[in-house]
Amino acid sequence: MRLTTLTLSGFKSFAKTTTLHFPSPVSAIVGPNGSGKSNVAEAIRWVLGEQSLKSLRGRRGEDLIFHGSAKTNRMGKAAVALTFANRDRAIPVDFDEVRLERKIFRDGTNEYAINGSPVRLKDVVLLLARMGLGETKHNIIGQGEVDRTLAAPPRERRILLEEAIGLRVYQLRKHEAERKLEETERNTREVEALRREIAPHVKFLKSQAEKAEKREVVRRELDECYRALIRKERDSIRELTERWERDTTAARTKLDALEREINAASRAIAGGAEEDPASRLAAREGELKTLEEKRRELERVLGRVEGRLESALPGRERSAQRVDVAGVEAALGPILKELKSALVLHDASALHRLIERAAGAIESLLQGLRRTGGSGERDPQNALIGEKAALEKELALVDETLGPLRRELTDGIQAVKRAREGFAAEWQRLREQEEAAGALRAGLQRLAFEGERIGGQRRELEAVLRESGLSHERLEGGISPSDELETGELKRKIERLRARLEEIGGIDPAVLAEYRETKSRYDFLERELGDLAAAGRDLRTLVGELEARMEHDFKAGFSKIREAFNSYFRIIFGGGNGVIEYVPLRKAAASDDPEADQSTETEYGIEVDVDVPRKRIKGLAMLSGGERALVSAALLFAITAVHPPPFLVLDETDAALDEANSQKYAAILKELSKKTQLILITHNRETMKQAGILYGVTMGEDGISKILSLKLEEAESYGNR
Repeated sequence: MRLTTLTLSGFKSFAKTTTLHFPSPVSAIVGPNGSGKSNVAEAIRWVLGEQSLKSLRGRRGEDLIFHGSAKTNRMGKAAVALTFANRDRAIPVDFDEVRLERKIFRDGTNEYAINGSPVRLKDVVLLLARMGLGETKHNIIGQGEVDRTLAAPPRERRILLEEAIGLRVYQLRKHEAERKLEETERNTREVEALRREIAPHVKFLKSQAEKAEKREVVRRELDECYRALIRKERDSIRELTERWERDTTAARTKLDALEREINAASRAIAGGAEEDPASRLAAREGELKTLEEKRRELERVLGRVEGRLESALPGRERSAQRVDVAGVEAALGPILKELKSALVLHDASALHRLIERAAGAIESLLQGLRRTGGSGERDPQNALIGEKAALEKELALVDETLGPLRRELTDGIQAVKRAREGFAAEWQRLREQEEAAGALRAGLQRLAFEGERIGGQRRELEAVLRESGLSHERLEGGISPSDELETGELKRKIERLRARLEEIGGIDPAVLAEYRETKSRYDFLERELGDLAAAGRDLRTLVGELEARMEHDFKAGFSKIREAFNSYFRIIFGGGNGVIEYVPLRKAAASDDPEADQSTETEYGIEVDVDVPRKRIKGLAMLSGGERALVSAALLFAITAVHPPPFLVLDETDAALDEANSQKYAAILKELSKKTQLILITHNRETMKQAGILYGVTMGEDGISKILSLKLEEAESYGNR
């Protein structure tokens, strides 16, 4: 870790942005009085978190900002930045370069940033403590502060040494742990008070909760019984319903089939009645009677014709007479064909019409014969013979019709007998089907009553379900011992459990909610007390460890500084002794309170004792100004040699030295530069010779400080003038 650059902008006399580079272990800043070179040291002190304006030679925050001049306007803010090389990670930040910056505005607002990120002053202090830089700024010795360590009280000397040794980071952690411990103890008292306050209420609510737990146990058992009963009843109703639906469906199916058969049989019987063979037989009998009457009529007519013919033709001569056949065939031939067709078809009405036509034709033929016979144009005998032949032929046709009709009537009588026997059997089967349908209807009526009974059971089950307060989802639980009980036993157990619930009484849900909330709060406080107690133990352990670590490191560091101080003292003064002692300052008196802790921590400080050679000087008060400066330098060099800070700023600490002592001082600086980086503000030529780079500060009429840099060889020539 090394300081690489210092950038000032608007800080005091550095109005313009000015950057100082520190490539050498020793850098010197020179310039006439009033040029602003001490502002460089104050800028470093300020950016490191200095809060005392007095140490910065100011009274207000805006005193740090460039006020302007006759030729230059004033600035609105001041900013200072330090940049450190951190490739070795000596600064606990994961960057190769660390830039620490501070700004101040006219309204007094301060801003801090690390590598451009805004941070708090607390973060800056912690980072500097880890770098070995404390609030005392022991690595920055300003003008007139050369004997600050000697003039400081023993307690402040101890603080300076503790910071120089690197105990500041442990002190910060200890103070933070003590602050947390104090806060933990305060929180413990508050939590304990709250716990004691709500404990009686928790006790009362607990009794109510236990009562509620008993009720809940009974309620859960009751729910299990309800659940078992409802499931049993539901399963029973489901089985009954399924059987009822199955029986009802089967009965309705059979009844529907029977009713269809009955309807079909009824229609068949009704159709058979409409087509009754007896009715058709009666019609045929009427037709037979008509034909027989026609036959008898034809026989009478034929008898008359034969009689007339016999009277006209005596003996065998009358039988030999011939009639006019051609005329008869012409008149009766078509009618004869139709009669044959009607006989084949057994069409009685057609036969009747044909017979009437035949009778008309015969009548017409006879009238013709009469006319012919009367006029003498034709032989009367021939006419009678023709008429007879026609009548005989017609009579034969009637006989041909009567024969099949008589046979049909005989067969019809047998068919009627058979049809009546079939109708009787059909009627018997129809009555049996109607009786079966009646039985099915009666069965359906009984099934309807059974359905109503099942519906009543279902309504009772719904009532039990409402009474239990269980939802359908909650019914689907695991198997419980109550499932092994019978329905009657379950109902009796439910009554007993309901009676127990009545005895326990109701519990206000708000009380239970309050108990849960209060108990949760009480348990939380218990856990808080446990956590606080554990945190307190951890913090006390941490404080003890930090104190032990600081004591160990302080003793080790103090021993080394003590030896180094004596060594540097003897070098500077050419002999004698310089001693620093770790001595108790005071011890508090014991308290009269018997309960108070009688052990009081003893406070220690650092005393400095010197023995200047060739003089009888044994105390600091007898030293001259130059001697005090040399003693302070010896102590400062001892601290720096044992625990080197990242850099050391010395602002004209060599002003009171003569030439001989300046050479000794310069020699010590040269050795010291091997352990830490030095930034020197000086007028001393011997001091300038030790610098690798020399910055000159000048100020013109505009009141602005400017920087001029010189190379090493230029610095030596300037220092030899």
